[in-house]
Amino acid sequence: MSELLMDLADCGSPERLIQTILRHHPDWTPPVPIEALAAAVNILEIRDLDTTSFEGALLTDLDKSQGIILCRPGVPGGRRRFTIGHELGHFLIPTHVGNQKCTQAHLSERGFATPAQRREAEANRFAAGILMPKPWFERDADQLGLPDVGHVRKLARSYDVSLEAAANRFVELTSTPCAIVFSYGGVVRYARSHVNFPRLAVEWKSRLPSDCATKVKPNTGVSAPSDWIEMDGTIWLQHDWGRPAPRVLEQVLRQANGYAVTMLLVADGPTDDEDEEEDDLVARWSPRL
Repeated sequence: MSELLMDLADCGSPERLIQTILRHHPDWTPPVPIEALAAAVNILEIRDLDTTSFEGALLTDLDKSQGIILCRPGVPGGRRRFTIGHELGHFLIPTHVGNQKCTQAHLSERGFATPAQRREAEANRFAAGILMPKPWFERDADQLGLPDVGHVRKLARSYDVSLEAAANRFVELTSTPCAIVFSYGGVVRYARSHVNFPRLAVEWKSRLPSDCATKVKPNTGVSAPSDWIEMDGTIWLQHDWGRPAPRVLEQVLRQANGYAVTMLLVADGPTDDEDEEEDDLVARWSPRL
């Protein structure tokens, strides 16, 4: 058994696995050689599935001393790398036992309500963390400046991951709270927001807001990300009655065949005078017994 495998045997969480791997490879730079890493930890082969029903699968022996990773054929390189990372997570996380068959939903799982959800979410944390290590990604994102869809695309190319994977990591790690909405044909495919970003009013399969720039300015963001457009926050955000939502900055990057990526930032907040006027208005309206 190699020194790396011996050290990994003491790791229980995705984060500890990632830290240990990176400690053994201080010379690595993006993109992480995920297939070489898989081979180094006794993944004997990475090959195509003979079905398109799953995104990926893992076959192992009983004690998980070696395994084979399978990927859906025809998947672009960045998505395939994430699938490999996900299945490698199943292989290395000691509580994940047995063979695995993973759908696209599994590769997007973030919940912890059930053991199955937790297992897939942990594999996704490993995949994102090893392909886009936190210290590297934070450094590179900060060097690019304020959030911008073009920066996410640049990071995706640098780390050789899909735009969606880079966007998820960007929203998670950026120092400036933002949200990113992926849509197709005017319908939300999914949305991700920073923990400190206001609650979005859109969700999976909902239609894009009719007044958002992504819909009303169809010729923006075609060959490059659009300029930032300031919008009424109620277009995108949930808000409490009597208190206006903050203004929102919207930027869109259009992709082929009706796909679009929209980034949202909160514009500068109201002044102290505006806050006082708002509080006075609410106080005057509030019914008194």
